[in-house]
This record gives sequence, structure tokens and C-alpha cells, in this order.
Amino acid sequence: MADTRTLHGLDDILSKLKSLPPEIASKNGGPVKSALRKGGVVVQKAAQAAVRRVVRNTVQEGYLSTQVLEKAIVLRRDPNPQRSGANERYRVLIARGRKYGDRTNKGKPLTAVMTGRWLEVGTEDQPAEPWMTPAYFESRERALSTVVTELSKGVNRAIAKYSRGR
Repeated sequence: MADTRTLHGLDDILSKLKSLPPEIASKNGGPVKSALRKGGVVVQKAAQAAVRRVVRNTVQEGYLSTQVLEKAIVLRRDPNPQRSGANERYRVLIARGRKYGDRTNKGKPLTAVMTGRWLEVGTEDQPAEPWMTPAYFESRERALSTVVTELSKGVNRAIAKYSRGR
């Protein structure tokens, strides 16, 4: 599900960003990379909190939480954001390879990705307990405002640095 939002009020920031030389504005992602990362962290923290809430319900039923799923929720920079039409992109996802020790499911190692999907959409034996979708919708406005604030600060810092160097 792609949720695209149009940000308003960024015209001033974008014009400042375009006025900078490309080597400053885009060096290793520049201020855009930093701002998007900080916005992604907001969504990541909300997803981890949502998993804690869902898991707390099962812990009350006598299970012990190993926090594998919570720790597996990570923020990753997309190495090829152009395939989605972006110049810079971060994704909140469940890291692959995180396993629950020697536990298995039908002979395969039980992973955090499997558990996360089962909780989100449910199985024939277990009802869905969505955690990522509510976390995203609850945190997206905060994440957008974080991106706007951090992008503004980053562009102003880059302009000040460029002005000192001239």
C-alpha cells in the first residue's frame, strides 16, 4: 500500500536547496537523506511500540516475550530509490534472518518476518492483531512534520556552510 502525501509550504526550502551547488546539496544524500531518516525513525519507534502492545497481550496469556520481532523492526535506506520514482527513500521493515533460536514451524526455522506477518494479517488458527498498519497511520503526521522541520534546518545549515566557504 503506497501512501503518498503532498507536502505544502516547502517551496521556500526547495528553492534554497536548488540554489546550493550539487556537491553540497546531494553529498551522500545531503539534508534530504538526514531529514527522511529522522522521519523514518518516528515510524520505526511507533511500530516497535505497537509490537510491544500486541505482544503484551500474549504475554499475559502465559507466554514469555523474547523481543525478537521488536528488535527486528529496522529502518533501511533504499539503495535504488529511483525504481519508485524518488531520489531518496527509507523503509521501515522487519530485518531478515532474525530467528527465534531453535524453534521451527513445519520444519523451517521460525523467523521474525513470519511472526510479524502472522500477527499483522492473522492465520486460520489465529485472528489478526495488526501492529504495523495502525502504527503507520498513528505516526505519519509526526513523521512528516519531522521531515519538514529537519529538512529546513539542514538546508539552512548547508547554506551557512556554503556561505562561509565562499
